[in-house]
Amino acid sequence: MKKSFLHVLGTAAILTFAACGSNATEAGEAQETAEASSAASNFTVTEGSKVQFHGYKIVGKAEHTGEFNVTEGTLSVEGNALIAGSFTIDMTNINILDERADEYKQMLLGHFASDDFFRVEVFPTSKFEITNVVAKAEGDYTHEISGNLTIRDSVKNITFPANVSISEEGVTATGKTTINRLDWGINYDKEKMSLSDELKAKAKNGLVSEDVDIEFNISARVATEATAEETTEESASEE
Repeated sequence: MKKSFLHVLGTAAILTFAACGSNATEAGEAQETAEASSAASNFTVTEGSKVQFHGYKIVGKAEHTGEFNVTEGTLSVEGNALIAGSFTIDMTNINILDERADEYKQMLLGHFASDDFFRVEVFPTSKFEITNVVAKAEGDYTHEISGNLTIRDSVKNITFPANVSISEEGVTATGKTTINRLDWGINYDKEKMSLSDELKAKAKNGLVSEDVDIEFNISARVATEATAEETTEESASEE
């Protein structure tokens, strides 16, 4: 029994060490969100806006890609510049993009929705709120966007490069970054674990990279009267 215990402890330590050295964007404390003035034009985030994630395993070649729908949000523009905005992410409807059998996808859905990852029963939505936008004159990206990302009720500020396109009809914003899932409490830890369960959790946690690639694909358009009516009806039905 002692040998088995030491073996598990050693394995957990090795795997945890292997997961160190994250390449993720540094996550900071939440910042004050940017606010649009009365002169700003507000665009409503459209259906089809997505947030994609891509995770990896430390051991082996397994990797998984999925996406979430953006359910609502607004992007604010003033003087042909994106200055503020936020959007809500539906965590309950995960679309697995892996080319795998349906049975395996169902297993992954349960895994991602559980306490091990997004804990969607308790935290059904996530959110991104812009805190700052800086235009770039050179390089592969037009802007650098900073914002508060909320996952599992944990709020951290991140900054990433993005391409933003603005017209009279609408706004598109795409950006990609890498986050450390541990910054948002996605670490397999559960309350009231026995020592053996805790060691198993650490070993399992070490198998999955701390780094998760996140890609934002957001589009927004001018809010029409029909859109305003739909929003009013949805608010009334929720009440």
